[in-house]
Amino acid sequence: MEKRYIHRGIPIIVFMLIMYLFLLSLIVIFRGHDLFYILLITTGLLFGLLCVYNITITIDNTYISFKLGIGLIKNRYKIANIKSCEPFSGISKRIGVGIKRNFFGDVLKYYIVTGFKAIELRFHDNNNLIVRIGTPLPEEISQQIKLLIDGTKPMN
Repeated sequence: MEKRYIHRGIPIIVFMLIMYLFLLSLIVIFRGHDLFYILLITTGLLFGLLCVYNITITIDNTYISFKLGIGLIKNRYKIANIKSCEPFSGISKRIGVGIKRNFFGDVLKYYIVTGFKAIELRFHDNNNLIVRIGTPLPEEISQQIKLLIDGTKPMN
């Protein structure tokens, strides 16, 4: 049995719409009604919006997987390979999606649509890898994963 959590990134959608209107007004002011540039900006922002408008986290008895938007950015991790899963808060507004390094040499992978909360995954086979997946329900999801890691209770 699997459990699915879907979180829509409303602030990202609003931000991208504001950016679209701003860029569209700049094009009209400086380039006139040049259809090529209008279509270029429209296509680029729609593609970006489709890639990150929501995050879907799926947990089953074997894997935790997630996908952003239409699924171009996605990954899955085996539950047996996860050493720990903890709720994480205090994410900077500038993080978003990407791979970073911290001062200790750890590789940090961020998959965050919106908000300042996430789950933090650490792994048995790679101590330097930390994956943070953004969600408004980090306590509930991390508790579900901890139960699967411990093997104390099957998913409902």
